[in-house]
Amino acid sequence: MSPPPFLLTSSEKPPVRPRGASEASEAEVCSPAEERTERGSCSDEEDDDGVLSAVVSILSVSLSIRMQILVVKLLGLLGLFGLMLTGVLVPVRLLLVDYDKAHRYRRALSLCNSFGGGVFLATCFNALLPAVRDKVGDVFQQLKITSDYPLAETMMMLGFFLTVFVEQTVLTFRKDKPSFIDLETFNAGGSEAGSDSEYDTPFISSSRGTAAGGGGGHSHAHFSPVELAGAGPLRLASLVLALSAHSVFEGLALGLQEDGAKLGNLFLGVAVHETLAAVALGVSVAKASLGLREAAKLGVTVSLMIPLGMVVGMGIESTQTLAGSIVSVVLQGFAAGTFLFVTFFEILSRELEDKQDRLLKVLFLILGYAALATLVFIKW
Repeated sequence: MSPPPFLLTSSEKPPVRPRGASEASEAEVCSPAEERTERGSCSDEEDDDGVLSAVVSILSVSLSIRMQILVVKLLGLLGLFGLMLTGVLVPVRLLLVDYDKAHRYRRALSLCNSFGGGVFLATCFNALLPAVRDKVGDVFQQLKITSDYPLAETMMMLGFFLTVFVEQTVLTFRKDKPSFIDLETFNAGGSEAGSDSEYDTPFISSSRGTAAGGGGGHSHAHFSPVELAGAGPLRLASLVLALSAHSVFEGLALGLQEDGAKLGNLFLGVAVHETLAAVALGVSVAKASLGLREAAKLGVTVSLMIPLGMVVGMGIESTQTLAGSIVSVVLQGFAAGTFLFVTFFEILSRELEDKQDRLLKVLFLILGYAALATLVFIKW
């Protein structure tokens, strides 16, 4: 029989339950050692809550960054479309009034195109190729593959050869050889009377005058006025798609890009080149006397090429699967090869073979490269 409570010593007395506490809380009262254990479990629960909060915070930040990049891509898509369409239509509107103005702009366009060539060169080697390398590393990590093989560079060269093949195939099987709108034009450059080019192709004859010479030189795009003047939307789209396929790959490079800084550099490089190309195309359309309506039809179709590639790239990138990552890295590698092709075959080869302002063009080429290389170096 236990003694009454008032006879117990202080060390033997049971713990006093606070007034208002429940019976359950009385059952939970434990010894000092048990209290330490209980506090430890409570601390573990707090740690779990902290980890969960950190994960949620990281996911929120990641989602926010993705949304920001998506908004930038959509704005860039609209911006590129607007720049290219404006670049085509403004020269047409101005030069249809005064045909002789076209020759005054030739030197300025040529120097700007040399600058754009430098920008494109830096875009390829300082922005796009490193992005492909990073993407290859991520895919290798997911596949648990260890390799030092330069796969990114190999895919870039495959894209280069693919672009060369497509361009040369189109030129080989075309039935209409002469009388194209010469886009020496579309590259804002061209061969003057003193050019060394074996592909000299003057502007096509028009109602305002007939150009001397002839030929079917290669360019960013060749369009026959006969094909363009009466072409329906599907016919026009197929022509432009066949002859400007690498513009789609430029759009793919933009749509597949996940890094905000690299995306900005890519946008700058593509915008500089394609805007100059669109301006030169507008000059050619004006010289061909196609009229503002036909120029608008052509301008809209050409301007849709890069947005089309961007939409496809964004769709592939949004899958967030291993297969999507593999497709993404392959297409980005091919796009890098397209940038390489445009830089050396369509810009530099045409500008540097022209005898006029050769050293000045080299200077503008270096300035263009330095401008974008500096932007790549700066952390946005």
